This record gives sequence, C-alpha cells and structure tokens, in this order.
Amino acid sequence: MKKYSGLVAALIVGCFALAPLANSWAQDTRDAKDPKIITQEEAAKKYPPQNGKPYPPGSDLALISGGATGGSTWGYIKSPYSSNVYDCRKGKAHPGDLILDESVNKVFVRPR
Repeated sequence: MKKYSGLVAALIVGCFALAPLANSWAQDTRDAKDPKIITQEEAAKKYPPQNGKPYPPGSDLALISGGATGGSTWGYIKSPYSSNVYDCRKGKAHPGDLILDESVNKVFVRPR
C-alpha cells in the first residue's frame, strides 16, 4: 500500500488544483462578448501598434485548456490585454482578423 500512496496523493492534489481552473474556463465563455472587427486601415489610423511591432495574437481558450473542455471552447478568444473573452465562432471573426479590445482601446489578432 505504501507503494501507491505517492500516486494517490498526486491524484488528490491534481484534482484540487485542476477543478478551479476548469470552472474559470467555463465562466470565461459565459461572459464572452461579440468581437468588434476593424480593418487594417482603421487600426493603423486609430490604434497604431507600439514601436512598429505587429499586433499581438489573442489566446484560443481551447488551446489554453489543452482540450480539457472537450472542444467546447473552440472559437473563444481571450484578449492579450485584459481578461475579456470574445466569441469568434460561426463566422463572427476569422483567423487573422483584427479585433478591438474596447476596454483598453487596443487591437489584437485572432490566432490561426
């Protein structure tokens, strides 16, 4: 029995560590906003990138969770600037589109 106590302890710790993370992923998708897509020209005029660098990509929640949510978060994109999550499913925003995070007035790219 002593041989398996380390394994059991690791499983228990893993369950307690991963449960809050799974809950936060689900919560992020519930509060998802519709993305405000802007053109390259509008982005260059109103929201130019800092120091001539490209706009940063957002984070796909399905990739962050490692597929732990069973694919239910595909198309939910998290802003690199804030905790805002955008629902980019069903043709709302395509990979490579520029999305405005209105809470901080900064632009990011929907990842591929």
